[in-house]
Formats: sequence, structure tokens, C-alpha cells
Amino acid sequence: MVSFRKLAAAALAASAPVMAALTPAGIVVAIKDLTAKSQALQQPAHSISLINGPLIVVGLGPFPQIIVGFTQIINVATTAVPEIATTPAIDVVADRQAVADAFKEFVRVHQVLLNILIGKAGLFTTVPFIGAPVTAILRQLESTVDAFAFAVIDVVASQDGVPSSATSLTATLDAAIKSYEGLQLTKRENAIPVAAIKAAPIAARA
Repeated sequence: MVSFRKLAAAALAASAPVMAALTPAGIVVAIKDLTAKSQALQQPAHSISLINGPLIVVGLGPFPQIIVGFTQIINVATTAVPEIATTPAIDVVADRQAVADAFKEFVRVHQVLLNILIGKAGLFTTVPFIGAPVTAILRQLESTVDAFAFAVIDVVASQDGVPSSATSLTATLDAAIKSYEGLQLTKRENAIPVAAIKAAPIAARA
């Protein structure tokens, strides 16, 4: 039977060169890389404040760092998807479990990061220009992570709750996107002028 999930993964990587299949250990390494990158972004996300958040317009503050970090996650996942998509279904139970455990840990860590960002969005109801760049990267992240999850699900044969973990992650990504897509530049009188941002204390831009 043709797997529609593998077709979706293949479509994402259609323009990429043909990759060799990953071993189960290689899949675990790729997932742990995504987990580590997500973990590293939690501190910058925690540091977001009403003062440093608007500095995104001049490329400063935590948001640009988070956007770069999400771009790195997207790149790693995009590279791994065609490699996982060409990996045969894993037959060894212990190997399937190792991949499943790694994926569920990635979901846990990534959801912590996303929930921090969701909480911070409430700070910027009067700073609408933050919404567009954050929403854009979150949408890219969602489509890539979905393809990555589909590829993992195929090779572990729905092992030990992986599909439900993937569904939960998609729901959290959707919530994050909704949190920031509402921050649109619709009320210019509410936006903090760029000049005021540039005049902010240097210490606040860290």
C-alpha cells in the first residue's frame, strides 16, 4: 500500500538531492539534534520582555535569535526527512522504541519552548509588528515538523504513542501561530516608533 505520509515527505524534499536511508541510530541522532536546538532556545524565549521584544525591528533582542534557531531546526528536519522517508520500516522492537522515545522527548521539549512563546505573545498586543516575522517562521516550522513526524511514524509503525505525540505537537504549533498572527500592524497609533526603539538603553538590547 502506498503511504501518503511518505508521499508528503517526498514532496517536501522534491528539489533536494537523493539521500541515503538513515539507520535507526541515525534517526535517533537527528531527533536528538532537534531536541538540543529546541532546548537551547528556551532561555532566549524566557528572556523576552516588553522592552527587548520590539527590538526585533532593528535585528536585536531575543526574537531574531529565536528565528535563527527555528531556521536551524527547519534545516535539520528538512535534511532528515528524505533520509528517513527512504528508510525501511524498523523491525527490531528495541530500535523502534529508541526512535519513539527520542521523538517523544523532542515533542516534550519543543512544546515547552512553544508554550513559553505563547505566554510571551500576550505582552505585545500593542506592538503588532512583532506578529508577522514570528508567525512566518512558525508556519514554516509547522509544515517541516509535520513532514518530519510523518516520516518517523512510518518507520516506527505507530510505535508507542508516536502519532498522538505528533498530533499534540501540531496542536501546540497551531496555538503558537494563532498567538502571533493576531499581532498585526493594524493600529499604527499603538505601534512603538522605531526611533524610540533605537533610543532604548543598550543593556535592554541584549
